[in-house]
Amino acid sequence: MKLRKATLKDVPAILELFKATVTTINRQDYTPAQVEVWAKSTENTERWQQRIEMQFFLLVENSDQLVGFGSITSTGYLDLLYVHPDFQRMGIAQTLFETLMSYAESEQALAITSDVSITARSFFEKNGFAVIQKQENERQGEILINYKMEKTL
Repeated sequence: MKLRKATLKDVPAILELFKATVTTINRQDYTPAQVEVWAKSTENTERWQQRIEMQFFLLVENSDQLVGFGSITSTGYLDLLYVHPDFQRMGIAQTLFETLMSYAESEQALAITSDVSITARSFFEKNGFAVIQKQENERQGEILINYKMEKTL
């Protein structure tokens, strides 16, 4: 497995992995309609490009296949953390998380915050995050529940 920074050329593979993960893994905690709306966020490619350009955005590859990605801002907002459905529970999210956390520490962030799905909540709790509040986000008429979580550095 190889860890590297994302480039704009990676956007198609990132969007494919994101959609696959949301529609496969997250469907255990969200309705089909919620998953469909969530997966549609791949349509805004400009937003994804901005994330790569403005955040510390890492990829994990296995034999040139994208198997995970994550991003964090210099102020400690962990924006993205996704692992391919076929590569779950192999330590990929943990590797990404630890590298992103090290980056935030090097930028002297005081805490790491994230908006965490129901599905990912237990991973974040195992890594020392606490729920600040439950959130209900409206997207195209669907309410998606997630949690504002924080870990003090």
